Amino acid sequence: MKKLLSTLTLFLLLQVSAQAAEVLAIVNGYKITTDVAPKNFNDFDRLKKHKIVDRLIEKYLAANYALNTDIVNDPKYQKVLNHVLHLSSKPKKNEMLVSTLKKPSGYTDEQLFSKKGLLAFDFLLEEKVNSMKPDEKALQEYYKRNKFKYDTPAMVELATIVVDSKEEAKKITEELEDSKGNYKLFSSLAKKYSKAPDAMSGGYMGKIPVSDLNEEIGKYILPLKRGEYTKPIKTVFGYQIYYVINQIPAVNTTFDMVKERVEDEFIRKEAKKWAFDTIHQLKKSAKIEIKVK
Repeated sequence: MKKLLSTLTLFLLLQVSAQAAEVLAIVNGYKITTDVAPKNFNDFDRLKKHKIVDRLIEKYLAANYALNTDIVNDPKYQKVLNHVLHLSSKPKKNEMLVSTLKKPSGYTDEQLFSKKGLLAFDFLLEEKVNSMKPDEKALQEYYKRNKFKYDTPAMVELATIVVDSKEEAKKITEELEDSKGNYKLFSSLAKKYSKAPDAMSGGYMGKIPVSDLNEEIGKYILPLKRGEYTKPIKTVFGYQIYYVINQIPAVNTTFDMVKERVEDEFIRKEAKKWAFDTIHQLKKSAKIEIKVK
């Protein structure tokens, strides 16, 4: 009986806590409260709070809009919603009430509305994506405007070893002489001797556009083939040895080469614009009262 009373007391306390949610804004008569705000909302400054509330208003408008469309009758939407709301909803053996109340069965009406609505809006957005059939001309114009995104500049993939003295560098190159393009050996030597921050990753520097290479250093690197390395080069960091992992030629695309990618990006960009425009119009016509000071 004592355990039952303590559990009941905890439940009542949690109910009181839930009822004490602070109203942050009122949109078309609907109250948006701290129930859907970040838990540490009150720790933020005034500017940050207003930004969060503005985002919550937009989320509410999107959710309310979606819940008033036929998407809520879509079996796929209902199936995903049911999965989301009942994921791990069954309390485990000996699980405390406070834990189970954080699960779907413990959502406030506002939290439940938000989850249902935002999921519905995501489904609307995906439906928009699937229904869009842009014409060839629009896609080609988009490709021309964004061609730089699809072209790949000439790049060189590098690793490096940096040491303080010329003698140290010479010793390392002697160890490399019989490696015959063995990157594994170079990598192990980088971990052992290099003082550069990338030493622990075997001196790996990544893929660097040829146009970004220092002109002085580039003249040592660019003539090399895959698996070759430079002689020690004096730089501001010490003495460096560069290893060419790969030379990657430039790729100058055509529309036909990247058409599928262009179409996918174009459609998703247009769908995103539709979402922003829809929310903007809803916000523009809504009666909004901000309660945060």
